[in-house]
Amino acid sequence: METALRAELIRSVPELENSVYPTNAPEESTKPYLVYARISTDLGKTMEGYNEGGSYDYMFSCIAKRYRDMKSLTDKVTDFLKSLPKHYIAEEEETAFVEDIVINNISFTWEPELKVNRGIIDFTIYV
Repeated sequence: METALRAELIRSVPELENSVYPTNAPEESTKPYLVYARISTDLGKTMEGYNEGGSYDYMFSCIAKRYRDMKSLTDKVTDFLKSLPKHYIAEEEETAFVEDIVINNISFTWEPELKVNRGIIDFTIYV
């Protein structure tokens, strides 16, 4: 799921090429970038046992030095997420059908230690 989601994100928002990082980014990152974390996983299960479905809670952090760059990136990533329901996402051998996405929250903050603006997108993806 994660590999396919990341690949589709980069295809849809090409300026994120080489700028998408799991959990944290290198300190020397200067251009706008995205950090993601999977917060929780709810594996699909029926009476017959676990299946391929389920849901995944993610947090995307869109980060940039300038507020307007962060806001623009956050808007592009949000539009990408809104486009996913009822579509397949894929990367090499990993394919997933996105049943639905729920955007739980979008917030903006200033990170004083890093001196960057952060747009946080909290969402759940159902496959």
